[in-house]
Amino acid sequence: MTFEHVYNKVKDVPYISKNNAKSLYDFIIKNKPSHILELGIAHGTASCYMAAALEEIGGGSLTCVDLIEVKDSFKPSVEEQLNSLGLNNNVEIHRMQSGYNWFLHNDIKSNSDNAHNICKPKYDLIIIDGPKNWTIDSSSFFLCDKLLKENGWIIWDDYKWTYSRADLRKDATDGISHRRLSEKELTTPHIKAIFELLVMQHPNYGNFIIQEDSDWVWANKIKSPSAKKIKYVHSHSISYYIIQKVRKLIRK
Repeated sequence: MTFEHVYNKVKDVPYISKNNAKSLYDFIIKNKPSHILELGIAHGTASCYMAAALEEIGGGSLTCVDLIEVKDSFKPSVEEQLNSLGLNNNVEIHRMQSGYNWFLHNDIKSNSDNAHNICKPKYDLIIIDGPKNWTIDSSSFFLCDKLLKENGWIIWDDYKWTYSRADLRKDATDGISHRRLSEKELTTPHIKAIFELLVMQHPNYGNFIIQEDSDWVWANKIKSPSAKKIKYVHSHSISYYIIQKVRKLIRK
């Protein structure tokens, strides 16, 4: 299914921008991953683009994971959106009681060869878009690493997001109590910290893409990379930024 067809159907449903959706769709078309894992799905809008790209290349599976308690919080749901597009055939949706790290526990266990104490990698692409929390998502990175094939990629959303930007009228964001966080924890971008302190320092990752304007970061799993490469990407053209700056000046 084409990108434009999906976009016309789901463009008004959050939480993925057109630029990020196109990047994801094009990546799948080009690299043809067999197995994709999406952790944190909300309305499942990104799921629709990935399922469409997999259909376009003629195969592959998408596994989506989220909490049971948020199933009725997102309308339309991922199930409704996929069904409306006819893209639910190769998609598995798992609803977990406590979060996606326990799904990862189960997946590692089911893919482990206990006789040799190894876990067989399963996924070519993993997207992590959940609590945006150091404690939870630092663990999820190491768990995902066990399941990610060599030359596979991991993508994180909300690279620069902080709890200070959250709706503080609520007591918690994604189950994390605001009142229990220190001032530093509230103002530090947790995903950026995970990316810089854990992912970029990991010996098995060597290619990194930082999309600062769209808040996405990518990491490529490469066995014993000789050098680590960082690529900064902007989703918009220079003219876009000039127009935005002019608009700000006009408002003033």
